[in-house]
Amino acid sequence: MTSSDYNFDWTIAPITPATFFADHFEKKPLRVARNDPDYYGDLLSFDDIDRVVTTMGLSVPEITVTRSAGDITPADYAYESGFIDPVRVNQLFADGSTVILSGLHERLPRLARFCRALEAVFSSRVQTNIYMTQAQSQGFNAHYDDHDVIVLQIAGSKEWRFYDTPIELPLTSQGFDPGLVQVGAETDRFVLQPGDMLYVPRGLAHDAVATGEPSLHITTGLMCRTWADVLVEAVNIMAHREPRLRRALPPGYASPGYDFAAHQDDFEQMLGLIAGAAPLGKLMESFKQDFLTGRVPRVEGQMAQLVKLRELDIDSRVGARPHLIHDMTHIEEEGTVRLVCQGTEIELPDFARETLGFAITARDVRVGDLPGDLDEAGKLVLVRRLVREGLMVIH
Repeated sequence: MTSSDYNFDWTIAPITPATFFADHFEKKPLRVARNDPDYYGDLLSFDDIDRVVTTMGLSVPEITVTRSAGDITPADYAYESGFIDPVRVNQLFADGSTVILSGLHERLPRLARFCRALEAVFSSRVQTNIYMTQAQSQGFNAHYDDHDVIVLQIAGSKEWRFYDTPIELPLTSQGFDPGLVQVGAETDRFVLQPGDMLYVPRGLAHDAVATGEPSLHITTGLMCRTWADVLVEAVNIMAHREPRLRRALPPGYASPGYDFAAHQDDFEQMLGLIAGAAPLGKLMESFKQDFLTGRVPRVEGQMAQLVKLRELDIDSRVGARPHLIHDMTHIEEEGTVRLVCQGTEIELPDFARETLGFAITARDVRVGDLPGDLDEAGKLVLVRRLVREGLMVIH
């Protein structure tokens, strides 16, 4: 399997993305039972976890040990410095605790490529939490998450239970509080086997218990922005433009018996002003640029690529790195084209636009066959720049 195969289509197959977004996303869960235990085997294994825990010098909160009784603290498995004691972590796991590794996609290239592929689909940051649970054990009591998750069962199996949805599509500020929220009655129960996939919309209460053998699964978190985020930013922008939104609240409004209803018309007028004049295009563009520029480059093998640059010629075969998300803008007044991609900005003369646009999406192309108005020397200069920036590779 190549890195480009770790994509969303593969993740949810045989369900199509069109069906997923029409019938399930933010609506209802989806379970894919495959009877193919090795389906996700290339992504992660118990051996990977053993190597990470025992050799990488992890610290809290990169790794957390827990169990449903809630009686484990970092002092039970970490030094005062915060670094973990890998021997103690393994002992706790053997005794029935769950080991959680957060952000392992920052350390394992395969998980990084997988997250990048999903980011290209959802236009949002994607993260992973890895759960390793001992047989017949449970890491958490019933709860809901404040972000959607896609669960990939790697090894072992878990019995899942669904309950009610106490809060539909909760915000991050509406995280689960067991003292305030009732999860309701059980609504479904099933076993997730190796190779199976489960999508759980945020807000749906659930829990899971490992069955007769240790379980390993990836919980993929979709950290999507919401329309509430857009509206908050719209109010902020309009407040900087419109003096009426910057006026003080009425003097004495905190006094007993103050008539708040007397200002309902003013309030509705201000809401109407925001709805009618807030620049939606500018707002969405701002969120888009924030997402694009915030993506940290993942450039596995970049040192070797820079060495290969010495031998780059017009017959070399090159291609864009997989799962790039980019924005290319024509700046008419300057006669240039600007590329924004994984935190990098490149501005070139406008006559390079066609060649640049093709290069940043091509999977395998001979340098001399790149289309556009650049001559051979120009194509080599462009490819060298893109390779140096970590956006292309030399095959």
